Amino acid sequence: MSSYPTKDLGAAPPLAAPERQKRINYYRLVFVALVFSLFALHSGFSGFRIPCFSPRHAPKIGTVTWLTECDVKGQECGSIVVPKDHFDPSVGTASISIARVKATRPKKGTLFLNPGGPGNSGTSGASPGFAAWLGNEWDILGFDPRGIHRTTPQVKCFASTEDYDFFKANTVLEQSFTVPSIANLSDPAVEEALVAQSREFIALKQAQAQICAKTMGDELRYMGSATVVRDMAFMADVFDGEGAKINFFGGSYGSILGMYLVNMLPERAGFVAIDGIVDPVAWATEPPYTWPANWLTSIEKTYRFFLETCAEAGPIRCPLTQYAGEPYEELEQRLEAFFDELAIAPMAVPFAKRPGLLTSGAVRGLLLMYLEQPTQWSDAAHALAAALAGDGAPLLNKLLTPGHVASPYHDLVRSAVTCLDVPPPASHHDIPTAEDLGRELVRTMREVSPHFGANLDLGEPDGGCEYWTARSPERFAGPWNATLEWPMLIVSNTMDPITPIQSGLRINGLMGDSSRLVIQDGPGHCYSSAPTPCMVKLVQGYFAGTLPANGTVCSPAFNSSWYFPDPAEEGDFRATLGFEEESSILEGARALGGLFRRRG
Repeated sequence: MSSYPTKDLGAAPPLAAPERQKRINYYRLVFVALVFSLFALHSGFSGFRIPCFSPRHAPKIGTVTWLTECDVKGQECGSIVVPKDHFDPSVGTASISIARVKATRPKKGTLFLNPGGPGNSGTSGASPGFAAWLGNEWDILGFDPRGIHRTTPQVKCFASTEDYDFFKANTVLEQSFTVPSIANLSDPAVEEALVAQSREFIALKQAQAQICAKTMGDELRYMGSATVVRDMAFMADVFDGEGAKINFFGGSYGSILGMYLVNMLPERAGFVAIDGIVDPVAWATEPPYTWPANWLTSIEKTYRFFLETCAEAGPIRCPLTQYAGEPYEELEQRLEAFFDELAIAPMAVPFAKRPGLLTSGAVRGLLLMYLEQPTQWSDAAHALAAALAGDGAPLLNKLLTPGHVASPYHDLVRSAVTCLDVPPPASHHDIPTAEDLGRELVRTMREVSPHFGANLDLGEPDGGCEYWTARSPERFAGPWNATLEWPMLIVSNTMDPITPIQSGLRINGLMGDSSRLVIQDGPGHCYSSAPTPCMVKLVQGYFAGTLPANGTVCSPAFNSSWYFPDPAEEGDFRATLGFEEESSILEGARALGGLFRRRG
């Protein structure tokens, strides 16, 4: 039934017995070799490598391949081949995983998305709901940046997630830093305790860097943010034509990519909106161990709002309170007493997802992470109340569950990015000692955040870049004041616990008339963690071509029952958020919440 023309070669002559046996043995050998090869390919046998493509048939740079099945209904997904090194094509290629929802109305361009991290997959953000919220006028394109999820080469330093989890188990990397007490931060015992833990931290960071260098080798050179910006420019050329404008919407670490984009390639910047602002100057010029003092400048305000709102909600809605009308100061004192107890004696947790323990540092770090997502404040209150009553399982299960990580190999992708972006040490004098780290943690607690100054690392695992040997072909460190054809949109919350409003104000000052800052008066990491109708409309209007007035403020929209709902009530999402009359705005809120949701 072949469609190809054939030629009758006649019947083969019968083989003699010895020849027949030789032929059979040969086929057996080939069969065994084939089975072994397939097994090796499937199992990842380290001594056997079968290339997906021979050099003659490798996909050409610019090749786009679309798949038949995608993770999100209504999107098309696949990959695009890009130069691994945009300055040296001979190095080879990388494959960027992409997902797209095409415009159904006249197309304005392609809008690239980034949900933060670094390390989060961006492909699920391209959804029909998000496209509809922006009027179906944009091709929405989510992608996995270098090293992440389905993009290859993928950062995979450890053999498995289990191996990485085992490496971190019950160390300072998993449990964060424990402070004896914050009652007297001038006590030398506080710094001494943090210096001792910093020695463990440094040793673990050294081991991670050495493992990753051995496993990944030269591939680690091509994971930096500047390279990701070059990838976006390349994809814009392919999808919208050479030299096309690059449009972008990103949150958290996505704000770094947005600032890199508009300042590396200002002539190509189109509509660019960033939310949850990370200070790019600190990111590109200061060592990571100094970042907490920059990032946590709003968290004490956020924490007080959390306690006040919990106290207002009362014991039914927020079980951290003991009676209606209890002053928030009593909640704070009770939690501090609990933290001090854990600093002396960690809590045994025998019946969690994995038997283990809870330290004071772990609980502070978890509370910090909960503060980032106001929709999880009720969960936080119940988990903390359970721990105060002696059951640490809900908190430990939260600690052991990586939130919103699509890739099974998420181990060190964040470090692979940040350690190419930060300045490498010029000499051994630039490598911080345990004493340097302990001193900086104490300074951050004294001057910025006494409650959380030593615990940002649990949710933002940075540091140790001085032990990474990889160097990127390109590292961008400014300037940060480019002139743009269309001003960028900067969005900040007044109570963002880890990307403070001061970062948004700083960028607005640097970019001048090439930016518009809009402010949401409320808590949460990125405005999309608790989007008000006012802010959703401003962002929607920006992509429709309407520039808001610089400094526009959206007033608070929610009361304590929104943050701490009655567990016996099933509230309507639309009514609760205040979008009763505008379903399109509601869908936009849902899409935004899904796009920038981080560790959950």
